[in-house]
Amino acid sequence: MLSYTIFPEPHHHTYRVRLALTMPAEGGLTLVMPVWTPGSYVLREYAGRIGAVTARGDGPEVRLRQTAKAEWVLDAGSFPAGSPVEIRWEAFAYSVGIHDAFIDSDRGVINPPALFIYPKTALDGTLPIEVRFRAPGWQVHCALPETDGAWVTDTIDELLDSPYALTREDGRGAHVFTVEACGAPHEIVITGVESLDPRRISEDLRRIFETEIAFWDPRGRKAPFERYLLILHLGPGLYGGLEHAAGTMLLEDPANLPAECETEAPKNYHDFLVLVAHEYFHVWLVKRLKPSRFLPYDLSEEGYTRDLWIFEGITSHFESLLARRAGVITEKECRLHMERRMNNALGREGFYEMTLAESSFCAWTKLYRPTASTPYTQISYYTKGALASLILDEELRERSGGAESLEKFLSDWFLSVRDEIAARRWKGLPDHGLGDLILRFTGVDVTELLRDLIDKEQPKSFWSLRIKKALEAAGLRAEPDDSAPAAFRLAGLRTDVKNGRVTAGYIPSCSPAYGAGIFAGDEIIAIDGERVTPDSVNRQIERARGRVVTVHRFRGAKLLTGMLDLTSPLPDDFLDQLPKKLVPIEDQKSEA
Repeated sequence: MLSYTIFPEPHHHTYRVRLALTMPAEGGLTLVMPVWTPGSYVLREYAGRIGAVTARGDGPEVRLRQTAKAEWVLDAGSFPAGSPVEIRWEAFAYSVGIHDAFIDSDRGVINPPALFIYPKTALDGTLPIEVRFRAPGWQVHCALPETDGAWVTDTIDELLDSPYALTREDGRGAHVFTVEACGAPHEIVITGVESLDPRRISEDLRRIFETEIAFWDPRGRKAPFERYLLILHLGPGLYGGLEHAAGTMLLEDPANLPAECETEAPKNYHDFLVLVAHEYFHVWLVKRLKPSRFLPYDLSEEGYTRDLWIFEGITSHFESLLARRAGVITEKECRLHMERRMNNALGREGFYEMTLAESSFCAWTKLYRPTASTPYTQISYYTKGALASLILDEELRERSGGAESLEKFLSDWFLSVRDEIAARRWKGLPDHGLGDLILRFTGVDVTELLRDLIDKEQPKSFWSLRIKKALEAAGLRAEPDDSAPAAFRLAGLRTDVKNGRVTAGYIPSCSPAYGAGIFAGDEIIAIDGERVTPDSVNRQIERARGRVVTVHRFRGAKLLTGMLDLTSPLPDDFLDQLPKKLVPIEDQKSEA
């Protein structure tokens, strides 16, 4: 048995951990720790926050010998075989991140890979594991079964996939409530804000949960877990989510959630609801239906697959559609989210420079490590994958006469392997295995289409025609969005405001701003001899139309001057990158 005891130390932002086990019969004891967390494909190097790892038995405390960045060895001669030993360490926990651990005087969260060290041999097979907390004044929340004051499991995978939330026993700064959905309890733990409307949030979450359970199991409507834990920490500017098999960890800005006495929800509340819909969808697609490369997860090194686009792209495609089906966002808000994804994908040159297979494979070195050059050479498998999913869905519907769809395929696929997944016998989806699987369940051969969407660098005409066709099948049409800021619409100058200063964002290489030598990070200080402010920059670009004007900017400490030419017609390549809005086709007909 592995018996963990966790001691939170909020004032030091630290968790002390004790692991009680029995010394192996021979060969000493090798302990390891993850270097990444499932669902976030970048090396996190959690061992960097771990202090000295020591062992104690009947004699003096012994320091373990570190043999790799996340590996420690207790030599065989240190403790007799079969004797009890306690491994001790501390983890610094002061990162407000969905993939980390955190503790202060008000709340705590633990993403397990950021905290747990375990015997290397425990990765094979099953064994009893228990986790206890010695945390006076705290209430601990977890989705694992609880027995005699301990959270229990029988695999390291489940241990590492079950996050914890800590809230004060006096209830200050936390909102804890349970949402019943299709017979399954969903515990909601929200920290970081005093005023909240739990009744509205509870009802909206219930609708999302029930809608997605019905998506995956239309007849039985049974969740694939006994209970679910949604952990939400609120803080200014926070946003993000990380999926778990029976829960999720979310970050959000408190301004986006309804307060206790508000009659109307905040304007960006729909962003939170779509985030929940996205992460809850992963209960099935990612946490149960997953690449064969991740069965089991090897958290000691990168896990490469060319199919991440399937799991994140399809999820991104359905996130707002299912929130709309649940009735928690409006049709207009649903279109807004579709517009964002489409514009985020098509509004960068990297869309045509990187295939979906490459984007998936290179997640470890590119997606999570962006640079100023990223928009020119790379694309996210989330956004491009969502467009590929839209196209794939339209193809299935058209070629089957409406009898098949991406939704029906996903449900049929999951239900066919649900028992194997529960019994831990399923082998996962092999790379590039989606086409064969779709043919098996739908009778539609999409092999060539998938090759075009995933593996080939297609010209703009291929994507524009395919996207147009898929949108029209959904009753939508893309039109130029005249509400885009004038600085970008007329010159390709994306601007950010930092400390009151106007700085350039990604500048398309086919734009007038790029021709003037402006690059991301430049501070724009004057246009046509006039000082630039956040409120003036768009009007200054509008006034410069039809002329060549001087732009002054700082790049670091160096003053640079460039000529912005707004006399020539804008090239088609640039116009293609301008934001589009989605308009229902029936609205266009009524206007005509």
